[in-house]
Amino acid sequence: MANSALRIGIVGCGFAARVHLGRLLTLEGVQVVGCADPDLDAAKALVSLIPVPEAGPPAVAFADHRELLKQSVPDALAIFTPHVAHYRPAMDALQADCHLFIEKPLSTNVQEAADIVGLARGRNRKVGVGHQYRLLPSLVEARRRLSEGAIGPLRLVTATLAQNWLATHGGAENSWRFDPKFSGGGILADAGDHLIDALLWSTGQVATDVAAVQNRLESGLDLVTAAAIRLVDGTPVTLAVSGVSPGQLFEIQFFGERGKLRATEKSLLEQIGDAPAETVPLAEATESIDGNFVAAVVNDAPLCCPAEAALDTVRLLEAIARSAATGQAVRLA
Repeated sequence: MANSALRIGIVGCGFAARVHLGRLLTLEGVQVVGCADPDLDAAKALVSLIPVPEAGPPAVAFADHRELLKQSVPDALAIFTPHVAHYRPAMDALQADCHLFIEKPLSTNVQEAADIVGLARGRNRKVGVGHQYRLLPSLVEARRRLSEGAIGPLRLVTATLAQNWLATHGGAENSWRFDPKFSGGGILADAGDHLIDALLWSTGQVATDVAAVQNRLESGLDLVTAAAIRLVDGTPVTLAVSGVSPGQLFEIQFFGERGKLRATEKSLLEQIGDAPAETVPLAEATESIDGNFVAAVVNDAPLCCPAEAALDTVRLLEAIARSAATGQAVRLA
């Protein structure tokens, strides 16, 4: 692998695929060999953005991911389909001995996510999930300071996400296709998924209990979620996600016995005791989620978010949806 190009196929050729393709094309040693989408015109449009290689055939457009796997024989498959359509191409690709990059969430229910993890382990294939918020310098530094006890024992976490999601996604309900087994559509499974993964990753914990309420559209798409969560060490968390906010906010606050941290997408504030809060200097981001996946496959570097870790996020997302639907607190297995 180190002496030849990493051959990547893409499944799902919408906006997300265009963003990730742009990053992939900047990486050395990567060749995008094919794109698949049930809308063949979408696949052809994405292929038109891929330069023809100096050696070897050009990328090919397909209407079926199975034909891409059979004819283009990629080393890895990148999946950017709607959430509920992650499972089948992921399982087919693993059966074809491909490594996988899956745009978050890993899948839309725990059983499917566990199937992907289990098959990848059996096939010895790498599966990276697109939780790129783990690469934000603010969250990287917050995680480091928490692990070192900078604010003392953790006692409370508040996680908030607000944006005008309905204005940009409300007219596309059919493309999100609500999955009754999960909050498979709406802001929680979209941008909120990043918040939940960042919460678990930065604290280095998993959730054990959750009680939640949601406001949904008739289609099942969730617009607003509020949840009380308990982490494995007993720390309580309040989670709030709104898709009908005129402003935009991504924030996690960590309250310890000695002080607190406030992390946003671009900054980190630290306050110790009664002293004024201070802005923490942050390093520059040095890696994209796509570059991380390529390095993991080619050089055996650590994955930013391996599928096993993403499974914990799916478990919590499913538990939140179940609690909101039943009006009962849910204990995670």
